[in-house]
Amino acid sequence: MKKVTLALVILFCLGLTNAGFAQVMEEDSESGQWNSFYEEVHKGAFKAFDFPPVREADIVLSTRIWRTIDFREKQNQIFYYPLVPTQGRVSLYYVLDKAALDGLIRVYEDDDCTKEIDWAKVKASLGTTKTITTYVYDSIDEMDKEVNQEITNSIKADDVIRLRVKEDWFIDKQRSVRDVRIISFALVLSQEGGKGDLPLFYVHYDDPEVRQLLANTQVFNPKNDAQRLSYDDLFTKRLFSSYIIQQSDTQARNIQSYLTGEDQLLESDRIENELFEMDEDMWEY
Repeated sequence: MKKVTLALVILFCLGLTNAGFAQVMEEDSESGQWNSFYEEVHKGAFKAFDFPPVREADIVLSTRIWRTIDFREKQNQIFYYPLVPTQGRVSLYYVLDKAALDGLIRVYEDDDCTKEIDWAKVKASLGTTKTITTYVYDSIDEMDKEVNQEITNSIKADDVIRLRVKEDWFIDKQRSVRDVRIISFALVLSQEGGKGDLPLFYVHYDDPEVRQLLANTQVFNPKNDAQRLSYDDLFTKRLFSSYIIQQSDTQARNIQSYLTGEDQLLESDRIENELFEMDEDMWEY
Protein backbone atom coordinates (compact mmCIF):
# COMPACT_ATOMS: atom_id res chain seq x y z
CA MET A 1 0.00 0.00 0.00
CA LYS A 2 2.83 2.35 0.93
CA LYS A 3 4.59 1.59 -2.34
CA VAL A 4 1.43 2.44 -4.33
CA THR A 5 1.00 5.71 -2.44
CA LEU A 6 4.65 6.65 -2.99
CA ALA A 7 4.35 5.91 -6.71
CA LEU A 8 1.25 8.13 -6.98
CA VAL A 9 3.03 10.99 -5.21
CA ILE A 10 6.03 10.71 -7.55
CA LEU A 11 3.78 10.71 -10.63
CA PHE A 12 1.90 13.73 -9.29
CA CYS A 13 5.14 15.67 -8.75
CA LEU A 14 6.38 14.76 -12.20
CA GLY A 15 3.13 16.00 -13.65
CA LEU A 16 3.51 19.37 -11.90
CA THR A 17 7.11 19.64 -13.07
CA ASN A 18 6.19 18.93 -16.69
CA ALA A 19 3.28 21.40 -16.54
CA GLY A 20 5.52 24.08 -15.08
CA PHE A 21 8.22 23.38 -17.65
CA ALA A 22 5.67 23.60 -20.48
CA GLN A 23 4.40 26.91 -19.11
CA VAL A 24 7.93 28.34 -18.94
CA MET A 25 8.55 27.20 -22.51
CA GLU A 26 5.41 28.98 -23.68
CA GLU A 27 6.34 32.16 -21.81
CA ASP A 28 9.87 32.12 -23.18
CA SER A 29 8.57 31.48 -26.69
CA GLU A 30 6.10 34.36 -26.46
CA SER A 31 8.69 36.76 -25.07
CA GLY A 32 11.15 35.89 -27.82
CA GLN A 33 13.81 34.45 -25.47
CA TRP A 34 14.35 31.46 -27.78
CA ASN A 35 16.13 33.88 -30.12
CA SER A 36 19.02 34.15 -27.65
CA PHE A 37 20.90 31.82 -25.30
CA TYR A 38 20.54 34.33 -22.44
CA GLU A 39 17.72 36.46 -21.07
CA GLU A 40 17.80 40.13 -22.08
CA VAL A 41 16.83 41.50 -18.66
CA HIS A 42 17.21 45.18 -19.59
CA LYS A 43 15.25 44.99 -22.82
CA GLY A 44 12.79 47.91 -23.03
CA ALA A 45 14.16 49.53 -19.86
CA PHE A 46 16.97 51.72 -21.24
CA LYS A 47 16.93 55.43 -20.49
CA ALA A 48 17.68 58.06 -23.10
CA PHE A 49 20.90 60.02 -22.70
CA ASP A 50 20.45 63.15 -20.57
CA PHE A 51 22.03 66.20 -22.18
CA PRO A 52 23.82 68.69 -19.90
CA PRO A 53 21.56 71.66 -19.07
CA VAL A 54 22.32 74.88 -20.94
CA ARG A 55 21.45 78.40 -19.81
CA GLU A 56 20.55 81.09 -22.32
CA ALA A 57 23.10 83.42 -20.72
CA ASP A 58 25.90 80.91 -21.44
CA ILE A 59 25.28 80.71 -25.19
CA VAL A 60 27.70 83.14 -26.80
CA LEU A 61 27.27 81.96 -30.40
CA SER A 62 24.78 79.74 -32.22
CA THR A 63 23.65 78.85 -35.72
CA ARG A 64 20.84 76.70 -37.07
CA ILE A 65 21.56 73.96 -39.59
CA TRP A 66 19.42 71.67 -41.76
CA ARG A 67 21.12 68.51 -42.99
CA THR A 68 20.24 65.35 -44.92
CA ILE A 69 21.14 61.80 -43.94
CA ASP A 70 21.02 59.66 -47.08
CA PHE A 71 20.22 56.03 -46.24
CA ARG A 72 21.87 54.85 -49.45
CA GLU A 73 25.32 55.71 -48.09
CA LYS A 74 27.04 52.69 -46.56
CA GLN A 75 27.42 54.22 -43.10
CA ASN A 76 23.73 55.16 -43.01
CA GLN A 77 22.26 51.85 -44.12
CA ILE A 78 21.81 51.02 -40.44
CA PHE A 79 18.79 53.38 -40.55
CA TYR A 80 17.35 51.71 -43.66
CA TYR A 81 17.68 47.96 -43.04
CA PRO A 82 16.07 45.58 -42.45
CA LEU A 83 13.13 46.46 -44.70
CA VAL A 84 11.14 43.75 -42.92
CA PRO A 85 11.58 43.32 -39.12
CA THR A 86 13.93 40.45 -38.37
CA GLN A 87 16.15 39.21 -35.52
CA GLY A 88 14.79 41.88 -33.19
CA ARG A 89 15.85 44.68 -35.54
CA VAL A 90 13.64 47.16 -37.38
CA SER A 91 14.23 50.10 -39.70
CA LEU A 92 13.75 53.68 -38.51
CA TYR A 93 10.74 54.06 -40.81
CA TYR A 94 9.07 51.01 -39.26
CA VAL A 95 9.68 52.31 -35.72
CA LEU A 96 8.30 55.80 -36.32
CA ASP A 97 5.46 54.69 -38.60
CA LYS A 98 4.15 52.15 -36.11
CA ALA A 99 4.57 54.47 -33.12
CA ALA A 100 2.73 57.29 -34.92
CA LEU A 101 -0.11 55.00 -36.01
CA ASP A 102 -0.44 53.62 -32.47
CA GLY A 103 -0.49 57.12 -31.00
CA LEU A 104 2.69 56.58 -28.97
CA ILE A 105 4.39 59.69 -30.36
CA ARG A 106 3.17 62.98 -31.78
CA VAL A 107 4.06 63.93 -35.34
CA TYR A 108 3.91 67.32 -37.04
CA GLU A 109 3.56 68.94 -40.43
CA ASP A 110 6.43 71.43 -40.02
CA ASP A 111 9.94 71.33 -38.60
CA ASP A 112 8.95 73.84 -35.89
CA CYS A 113 6.58 71.12 -34.60
CA THR A 114 3.65 73.50 -34.18
CA LYS A 115 0.94 71.79 -36.25
CA GLU A 116 0.19 68.22 -35.20
CA ILE A 117 -1.19 65.83 -37.83
CA ASP A 118 -3.09 62.55 -37.94
CA TRP A 119 -0.52 60.28 -39.57
CA ALA A 120 -3.05 57.54 -40.40
CA LYS A 121 -5.07 59.96 -42.59
CA VAL A 122 -2.00 61.54 -44.17
CA LYS A 123 -0.47 58.15 -44.93
CA ALA A 124 -3.68 56.98 -46.65
CA SER A 125 -3.69 60.10 -48.84
CA LEU A 126 -0.09 59.52 -49.95
CA GLY A 127 -0.77 56.13 -51.51
CA THR A 128 -0.29 55.94 -55.27
CA THR A 129 -3.11 54.66 -57.47
CA LYS A 130 -2.43 52.87 -60.76
CA THR A 131 -4.90 51.65 -63.37
CA ILE A 132 -4.20 48.19 -64.77
CA THR A 133 -5.94 47.06 -67.94
CA THR A 134 -6.68 43.36 -68.40
CA TYR A 135 -8.70 41.39 -70.96
CA VAL A 136 -11.29 38.86 -69.86
CA TYR A 137 -12.95 36.43 -72.24
CA ASP A 138 -16.73 36.85 -72.40
CA SER A 139 -18.30 33.48 -73.24
CA ILE A 140 -21.62 35.09 -74.20
CA ASP A 141 -20.24 37.52 -76.75
CA GLU A 142 -17.38 35.13 -77.48
CA MET A 143 -14.78 37.88 -77.37
CA ASP A 144 -12.21 39.46 -75.04
CA LYS A 145 -13.45 42.48 -73.12
CA GLU A 146 -11.29 45.20 -71.62
CA VAL A 147 -11.43 45.52 -67.81
CA ASN A 148 -9.79 48.43 -65.96
CA GLN A 149 -8.80 47.86 -62.35
CA GLU A 150 -7.42 50.46 -59.95
CA ILE A 151 -4.72 49.32 -57.53
CA THR A 152 -3.62 51.51 -54.61
CA ASN A 153 -0.07 51.08 -53.36
CA SER A 154 0.71 52.35 -49.87
CA ILE A 155 4.08 53.74 -48.79
CA LYS A 156 6.75 51.07 -48.40
CA ALA A 157 9.85 51.09 -46.23
CA ASP A 158 12.15 51.08 -49.26
CA ASP A 159 10.53 54.31 -50.56
CA VAL A 160 11.91 56.27 -47.60
CA ILE A 161 15.57 56.85 -48.38
CA ARG A 162 16.49 60.01 -46.48
CA LEU A 163 16.22 61.72 -43.15
CA ARG A 164 16.06 65.51 -42.81
CA VAL A 165 17.46 66.88 -39.55
CA LYS A 166 17.11 70.35 -38.03
CA GLU A 167 19.69 71.17 -35.37
CA ASP A 168 21.34 74.01 -33.46
CA TRP A 169 25.10 74.34 -33.05
CA PHE A 170 26.30 76.60 -30.26
CA ILE A 171 29.18 77.65 -28.01
CA ASP A 172 28.57 77.14 -24.28
CA LYS A 173 30.93 79.39 -22.31
CA GLN A 174 30.06 77.69 -19.02
CA ARG A 175 31.49 74.38 -20.23
CA SER A 176 33.82 75.96 -22.82
CA VAL A 177 32.62 73.62 -25.56
CA ARG A 178 31.05 73.64 -28.98
CA ASP A 179 27.91 71.51 -28.85
CA VAL A 180 24.87 70.55 -30.90
CA ARG A 181 21.22 69.77 -30.19
CA ILE A 182 18.83 68.13 -32.64
CA ILE A 183 15.53 70.01 -32.71
CA SER A 184 13.45 67.86 -35.05
CA PHE A 185 13.77 65.41 -37.92
CA ALA A 186 11.63 63.98 -40.69
CA LEU A 187 11.56 60.85 -42.82
CA VAL A 188 11.72 61.84 -46.49
CA LEU A 189 9.82 60.02 -49.23
CA SER A 190 11.41 59.73 -52.66
CA GLN A 191 8.59 60.52 -55.12
CA GLU A 192 8.37 59.12 -58.62
CA GLY A 193 8.18 61.16 -61.80
CA GLY A 194 10.72 63.82 -60.79
CA LYS A 195 8.45 65.30 -58.12
CA GLY A 196 11.32 65.62 -55.66
CA ASP A 197 11.51 64.65 -52.01
CA LEU A 198 8.56 64.88 -49.63
CA PRO A 199 8.96 64.98 -45.81
CA LEU A 200 6.37 62.56 -44.43
CA PHE A 201 6.13 64.04 -40.94
CA TYR A 202 8.35 65.80 -38.43
CA VAL A 203 9.17 64.46 -34.97
CA HIS A 204 10.20 66.68 -32.07
CA TYR A 205 13.42 64.97 -31.00
CA ASP A 206 13.35 66.07 -27.37
CA ASP A 207 9.86 64.73 -26.63
CA PRO A 208 10.27 62.19 -23.78
CA GLU A 209 8.19 59.61 -25.68
CA VAL A 210 10.39 59.94 -28.76
CA ARG A 211 13.66 59.71 -26.83
CA GLN A 212 12.45 56.68 -24.89
CA LEU A 213 11.31 54.96 -28.10
CA LEU A 214 14.65 55.57 -29.83
CA ALA A 215 16.67 54.50 -26.77
CA ASN A 216 14.86 51.16 -26.58
CA THR A 217 14.95 50.28 -30.29
CA GLN A 218 18.10 48.35 -31.09
CA VAL A 219 20.07 48.57 -34.31
CA PHE A 220 22.85 46.43 -35.70
CA ASN A 221 26.34 46.93 -34.30
CA PRO A 222 28.79 45.70 -36.96
CA LYS A 223 31.58 45.34 -34.39
CA ASN A 224 29.80 43.44 -31.61
CA ASP A 225 26.42 41.69 -31.56
CA ALA A 226 26.52 41.52 -27.75
CA GLN A 227 26.59 45.31 -27.48
CA ARG A 228 23.70 46.50 -29.57
CA LEU A 229 23.36 50.19 -30.35
CA SER A 230 20.09 52.09 -30.25
CA TYR A 231 18.74 54.75 -32.56
CA ASP A 232 19.31 57.24 -29.76
CA ASP A 233 23.00 56.23 -29.76
CA LEU A 234 23.22 56.93 -33.49
CA PHE A 235 21.95 60.47 -32.98
CA THR A 236 23.72 61.43 -29.75
CA LYS A 237 27.07 59.93 -30.81
CA ARG A 238 26.70 61.31 -34.37
CA LEU A 239 27.24 57.86 -35.92
CA PHE A 240 26.04 58.89 -39.36
CA SER A 241 27.18 60.56 -42.54
CA SER A 242 25.35 63.65 -43.77
CA TYR A 243 25.56 66.84 -45.78
CA ILE A 244 24.21 70.32 -45.03
CA ILE A 245 21.35 71.62 -47.17
CA GLN A 246 20.62 74.91 -45.38
CA GLN A 247 21.97 77.34 -42.81
CA SER A 248 20.04 80.12 -41.09
CA ASP A 249 20.54 83.37 -43.00
CA THR A 250 18.72 86.56 -43.98
CA GLN A 251 16.70 85.01 -46.81
CA ALA A 252 16.16 81.56 -45.23
CA ARG A 253 17.37 79.93 -48.44
CA ASN A 254 18.10 76.32 -49.20
CA ILE A 255 21.54 75.82 -50.78
CA GLN A 256 19.84 74.20 -53.76
CA SER A 257 17.96 77.45 -54.47
CA TYR A 258 21.06 79.51 -55.25
CA LEU A 259 23.73 76.98 -56.24
CA THR A 260 23.85 73.96 -58.54
CA GLY A 261 25.95 70.84 -59.07
CA GLU A 262 29.36 70.69 -57.47
CA ASP A 263 28.96 74.18 -55.99
CA GLN A 264 26.28 72.83 -53.64
CA LEU A 265 28.71 70.28 -52.19
CA LEU A 266 31.44 72.91 -51.83
CA GLU A 267 29.06 75.23 -50.00
CA SER A 268 27.98 72.39 -47.73
CA ASP A 269 31.63 71.60 -46.92
CA ARG A 270 32.34 75.30 -46.28
CA ILE A 271 29.54 75.52 -43.69
CA GLU A 272 30.65 72.24 -42.12
CA ASN A 273 34.17 73.60 -41.70
CA GLU A 274 32.81 76.78 -40.12
CA LEU A 275 30.98 74.68 -37.52
CA PHE A 276 34.20 72.94 -36.47
CA GLU A 277 36.12 76.22 -36.37
CA MET A 278 33.52 77.99 -34.22
CA ASP A 279 35.25 77.26 -30.91
CA GLU A 280 38.76 77.94 -32.25
CA ASP A 281 37.67 81.44 -33.24
CA MET A 282 36.08 82.07 -29.83
CA TRP A 283 38.93 81.29 -27.43
CA GLU A 284 42.42 82.72 -26.93
CA TYR A 285 45.26 80.68 -25.46
